[in-house]
Amino acid sequence: MKSENNIVEGALKVHKLTFWEAAMIIVGANIGSGILGLAYSARKSGWPVLMLWLIIAGFFTTASMLYVAETTLRTRKVMQLPGLAKKYVGELGAWLVFISVAANTIGCLIAYTNGSGRILSEMFGLSTQIGSLLFSVPAVIVVWFGLKATGVAEKVISFGMMALLAVIIAASFLAENSDLSNAIFTNWTYAIPVFNVAIFCYIAQYAVPELARGLAHDQQKLAPAIVTGMSLTMVLLALVPLAVLSLTGPENVTQVATIAWGKALGEWAFFTANLFALAAMMTSYWAVAGS
Repeated sequence: MKSENNIVEGALKVHKLTFWEAAMIIVGANIGSGILGLAYSARKSGWPVLMLWLIIAGFFTTASMLYVAETTLRTRKVMQLPGLAKKYVGELGAWLVFISVAANTIGCLIAYTNGSGRILSEMFGLSTQIGSLLFSVPAVIVVWFGLKATGVAEKVISFGMMALLAVIIAASFLAENSDLSNAIFTNWTYAIPVFNVAIFCYIAQYAVPELARGLAHDQQKLAPAIVTGMSLTMVLLALVPLAVLSLTGPENVTQVATIAWGKALGEWAFFTANLFALAAMMTSYWAVAGS
């Protein structure tokens, strides 16, 4: 069946997204559990090394996303990545892409569900299993309702997530014991492990066919939405470890940033940071599950 934009629909239907819904799907996909470990991963190399890798990884990831976007827009039938691979690379390419997407996304969904269950357990005294169930219900419902529901939910939660981050980052920089020199140093001996963590934080490539489907009615907005979403992602990925390292110093930074914030700024920061973590894993769940 053809949509009003001469796009051939199959099992996947065309549902319109706005520019900001598309951009926030990218932000939501990228900003997940990985951002909370960036400060710890950069504690030995220094923040400038991390920033360099974030720029390099972000540039090449964005470029690859734009290539996928162009390929998707040139394909009349609505497809996800395995379908595109089958059309342009062949059966083997389709299976390789499917295995890659499935292995990564299933691992991510398990991690988001388990991590959120632990956060809810610590915040409200629930069991981890009950916490994971409470997280899973809204996560699955939004994905079940489809692309438009995901876009709206991503936009609302992602903007709220960025507001929470802005508050806690500002508090980190304004704290009496905050010192930028704790973060601004370089040790290239530990540069390669930091690159691995930096590139892990950019996982929104899988969502590009979904964004193309949602912006089929206004295709000129797809590339700007991708660039906007990736730019916002890089800013957030850079500011969180800078704030944490400046606040705690490399010797006292914790594996998870929420713990460092709670120890340094108090109970309110721990609660705020965990709300952000829940929002980050929820938005990542929606975007990754949709792919």
